[in-house]
Amino acid sequence: MTGEQPFPAAGRLLAPRSVAFVGVSAKGGAGNKMLNSLLRSGFAGQVWPVNANAVEIAGVRCVPSLGALPAVPDCVVIAIPAESVIGVVEEAAAMGVPAALIVSEGFADAGTEEGRRRQERLVAIARSSGMAIAGPNCMGIATLEHRFAATMADIPQKITAGGISLVSQSGGLLNAVAELAANRGIGMNYLISIGNQAVLDLADYIDFLADDPKTDVIACIMEGAKDGRRFRVAVERASRKKPLVILKLGQSEAGQAATLAHTGTLAGKHEAYEAMFRANGVASVLSLDELVETAALLSTAPLPPGNRVCLLTVSGGATSLIGDLGERAGVSFGPIGAETGRRVGEALKVSRSFGNPLDTVGMPRLRQEGAIEGVVGALLDNADIDVIGLVLGMRLDWAENHDMLIGRMAEIAKTAAKPLLVLSFISNSLTAHWRGFTTTHGLPLLEDLELGLRAIRHLTDYAEFRRSMPATAAVRLPTLTVLDKATRRAVLSEAESKLILANAGLPVTREYLAATAAEAKSLAERIGGPVALKVQSRDIPHKSDVGGVHLGATAADAEAMSARILKNARTACPEASIDGVLVQEMVDEGAEFILGMTYDEQFGPLVVVGGGGVMVEVFKDASVGLAPLTRQQAADMVARLKVSVQLDGFRGSPALDREALIDCVVAFSNFAAATDGQFSAIDLNPVFVRRRGRGVKIADALIIIRGQWEEYNETAESHYAFN
Repeated sequence: MTGEQPFPAAGRLLAPRSVAFVGVSAKGGAGNKMLNSLLRSGFAGQVWPVNANAVEIAGVRCVPSLGALPAVPDCVVIAIPAESVIGVVEEAAAMGVPAALIVSEGFADAGTEEGRRRQERLVAIARSSGMAIAGPNCMGIATLEHRFAATMADIPQKITAGGISLVSQSGGLLNAVAELAANRGIGMNYLISIGNQAVLDLADYIDFLADDPKTDVIACIMEGAKDGRRFRVAVERASRKKPLVILKLGQSEAGQAATLAHTGTLAGKHEAYEAMFRANGVASVLSLDELVETAALLSTAPLPPGNRVCLLTVSGGATSLIGDLGERAGVSFGPIGAETGRRVGEALKVSRSFGNPLDTVGMPRLRQEGAIEGVVGALLDNADIDVIGLVLGMRLDWAENHDMLIGRMAEIAKTAAKPLLVLSFISNSLTAHWRGFTTTHGLPLLEDLELGLRAIRHLTDYAEFRRSMPATAAVRLPTLTVLDKATRRAVLSEAESKLILANAGLPVTREYLAATAAEAKSLAERIGGPVALKVQSRDIPHKSDVGGVHLGATAADAEAMSARILKNARTACPEASIDGVLVQEMVDEGAEFILGMTYDEQFGPLVVVGGGGVMVEVFKDASVGLAPLTRQQAADMVARLKVSVQLDGFRGSPALDREALIDCVVAFSNFAAATDGQFSAIDLNPVFVRRRGRGVKIADALIIIRGQWEEYNETAESHYAFN
C-alpha cells in the first residue's frame, strides 16, 4: 500500500484550499483554538465555522450545518464530543469531503470497547469513501509553506517556512521542536500531530512527504509503528529520495524466546528499529536538540563525497576536546598530509606541522587577509578531506572576529565542491544575532559541540548510504516451506535443525544420529578421528547444562561416553523424549561465532551475528540486521563486532575466513527471509570460522517453531529446572 497513496486526498488534508470547522464556539474550547490558529497563519482559502447558534466567530461568518455550506470544503476539522463524531464524518463523506482532521478524544485511546468500536467505524467510513482522516485524538496540523494551521499546538509566531517536515506521535514534543526551530531560525514545512493513526498512519505521512517538493528532510518523533512492514517499506522508499531523522522513544524487553535462544536476548524491538534505520541511512537521534541540529544540517548541506572531516579552530586546547568528542560521535578525521600542511602554514604565516582537528595558532593569524581562504582552499584541494568545519565559541549577540570569519566562510561556500559549515562550541548561542543566518547565507551553523559532531556523523552516514544503496529496496524472496503442517513440536532437536539447514545449503558439520550407545561406536569409526557426542532431544535445548555433551571422543571410547551422556540426560530430565546420540565431526580450529534469527512481530525475522560459545551471554557482542541482507550489510555487521579482530589474525594467530563468514550470514539471512513466519528463533552456536580459505562450520543448532511456542512455554519450567 505504501508508495501507492491509498488516500490520494492526503494533500487536501495537509494543504487544503478551504476548511470547515465543526465544534467551534465563541466561548472558547479546542475548536475555537483551532480556528484562531488558522486565522493567525494567514490562510488565503475559504473558512467556514459551523455553528447553528452563532452568526460569526472570531470575525468569520458561520454556517448552521455542513449541509448549508456553499461549497464542499477540502477539509473538515472536528472538535466535538466523541459520541457525535461518527455522524459528522458520515455526513461529510456523503457530501464528498475528501479529508477530515479529528481532534476529539474517546476512541481507541480511551481503552474501552466502545472507544475501539467507534474507531473501527471511523476506519470503515474512510476505507469506503477514500477520505483521508488525521487523528482522532491529535493536536492538529500546520503547513507553513501553505500558510495553513489547524492546531492546538503553540506554533511560535516567529517560526519561518523551510524544508524540514515533522511528523510526531507526541503533541507536546512537537511543540518543543517548533520552539527550538523558531529560536534558531530553522525553517519548517509540515508540523503534523498524528494522534491515534486510525486511518492515516506514520507510514502514510512518510510516503506523502517523500514526494513533497517542499520537504527536504523528514523528521519523526515516534513511539512505535502501527504496521512495521508498511513502515519499513515507506522508510526504504523515502530514504532513497531524501534524508530521514527519527527520534524513537522507548526501549523494549527481550524477545519471547529468550529463555532458550540466545538471539532473543540479543535482539529486541529497539534493536529491530535500529537495524532498519541503519540499513536505510536514517539518522537515529537521542534527543530533540539532536533531531533539530541534524535535520537543519541535512536540509542545508550538500552531501559530501566521503566521510572524512576536518575541523579547524583557533585554540590548541580546543582541538583536544574536538578530537575526544569527535571520536565518541564516530566522526572520521581525515589526514592533513605534508602538502596541505605546507599550504596551511603558508596561509597562516607560520612554520609548523598540523594535525586534524587543526589548530590555526590563534585568532589573529586566522584573521589575516586571505588566511582563512588559504587554509580552506588547501583543505578543499585535499582528496582526503570531504567536510570542512570552523569551530568557534560563538557569542549570543555579536563578535567582530566571528562576523568576519563566518562571512568569509559563507563566501567560500558559494563555490566550494565540498560541504562547509560552522560549529559553535556551546549551546544557546545561535538564537539572537545568528538566528536565521543559514537561511540567508546558505552556510550551515551548528551549535553545541557534542550535538554538532553527531549531526556531522549523520550527514556523512547518509551520504555513504546514498552512494552505496541498491537501486531498489530488498526484493522479497520466494517462500520456502520446511515444516510439515502436522508438526506440533515447539523445539526441534539439533539433528532435525541441522538437517533443515543443510538442505538450505548452509555449512553444517558432518554427523550421524545413533539410536544406541553401541551404534555410536560404529558411526565414530565411519567419521574417523575425534568426534563430538551430543544427546539428542527436542526437550533438551541446552545439552551441556545436563552433562549431555562429550568432546574429542574416539572410536574406542565412543560407546562408553555415549552411555554416560544418555544416563546424565535421563537423570536430569526424566520426562524428556530422547532420540539418541549425535555423532559429529570435531572442528578443532577457528574462532567461535553465533549466528541466529529471532522473529519480531513488527518487522519479521531479525538476523543476529556475534561472538559465540558460552561467552555470548556474558559479553552480548552482537550486530543485528533485518532479513534479507545484502553482502555489504552483512560485512558491516561483522565489522561492528569487537570479536571481529580475531578474523584478521590476533596476537600472531592466522587470519580467519572473514569472507566465508559473510557469505554464511547472507545465506542464512536469505533462509530466514524465505521462511518468514515459520520460526520463532534459530540459534547456530557455535559457528566455527576457520583459517582463511577453509570456510566455516555450524557445529550446533537450535530451531524454535513459531506458533507452537506459547503453548510450549507454559510447561517449559516444569520440564527444565535449569531454565
